[in-house]
Amino acid sequence: MSVEPMKLFFKEIKEPIETAMIGNYAVAGGVTQTDPDVICAFPITPQTQSVEGLSDVVHQGRLKAAFVNVESELAAMSYSTAACAAGARTFTATASQGYLLMTEALPMAVGWRVPLTMMISARAFNAPNLSIWNSWSDFVLFDVGWNCIVSENVQETYDAAILSVMMSDNSLFPTMFVHDGFIISHSVQKLWLIPDEIVRKLTPKKSRHTISTERPGVWGGIVTPSFFMEGRKNLDEAKKPVLDIMKKAFEEFGKATERYYNLIETYNLDNSLKTAFITMGSMCGNIISWMTKNKDIGLIKIRAYRPFPYEELQKIVQEHNIEKLIILEKSDSLNNLLPPFATSIATALYPLKTLFRCYIVGLGGRDVTRDEFAIAKKKMESVNDMKGQLYSYLGVRETKDKIYEVNR
Repeated sequence: MSVEPMKLFFKEIKEPIETAMIGNYAVAGGVTQTDPDVICAFPITPQTQSVEGLSDVVHQGRLKAAFVNVESELAAMSYSTAACAAGARTFTATASQGYLLMTEALPMAVGWRVPLTMMISARAFNAPNLSIWNSWSDFVLFDVGWNCIVSENVQETYDAAILSVMMSDNSLFPTMFVHDGFIISHSVQKLWLIPDEIVRKLTPKKSRHTISTERPGVWGGIVTPSFFMEGRKNLDEAKKPVLDIMKKAFEEFGKATERYYNLIETYNLDNSLKTAFITMGSMCGNIISWMTKNKDIGLIKIRAYRPFPYEELQKIVQEHNIEKLIILEKSDSLNNLLPPFATSIATALYPLKTLFRCYIVGLGGRDVTRDEFAIAKKKMESVNDMKGQLYSYLGVRETKDKIYEVNR
């Protein structure tokens, strides 16, 4: 049985099409248009429909890809990396516990310089107990060298499926593109589909170094202490141009589609309070809507999470004389330090005098309300230094019960 929204992708898309679908099907459609050779599928909520949709287009003959039903997420990443190293354009997807299971193989994809792409429907880890709903726990956890871009809505996640191929192919590093689980993965929103011919021009298949019997070599062999550090430094140097490669991809995509993106996007920064929210993902749209009646505050939206655009952020803060930043983050670290996203912001702000506080919100799919935007703004008005704890939780119910407390 065909998945109804995917029928749009069963044949050539010759003209721009306005339609509506959930984020996961939009991703499946965008991936279809990039013509992958291998798709490694291990479904996990909330990314399931993305690989279901791709299964459908392969079954219908629209894609000539090898659709591989692997036995686990670790197998998905291992298979994807090997297939990509052999020259195949490869896609996989995961979330939460699946991301944890595949972490053993994530660095290998970086070390081998394979341009595979992966979609993540961001979901909480199972602590204190199982949750299938949205947090940023998964994709912010490990810094192993993957490129990472984050989408606000269904249109952006469809576009990201195409942009990530452009970024991976031109940087020779794997790219993950992320949307908020359920909030975007399962939300029906309007979007415009790009004609196949334009996608083909944006994502041509290029020759690159691959595993080959004609050029034998060792992939994944042991490296002794005599050479390992040189290899790590080489990888670090190879990452230096990636932000420029991302910028170029955004520019080329914008010229082809008239949808222009940036590493960082800003709204209403020249406000009277010299204060701005800074966050990423689906929250940005809610903040922009809330700002229609709260015009004295701005928003900095991070799209490129890795590599993190430190210099771009510093430039924005300095040019607009931002004195205070309100960090909204959907992850925590449980170690009395800043959580991962806020740590990146703090690193960028270190040379500056900008004050900030991090407010942890929306964990496990908890709604982030307009009241919380107002509360965070009000709290920030009284911040005059960087003393004390730099993070706090918003939206937590007041209760006398000690939830998940261990009896001693």
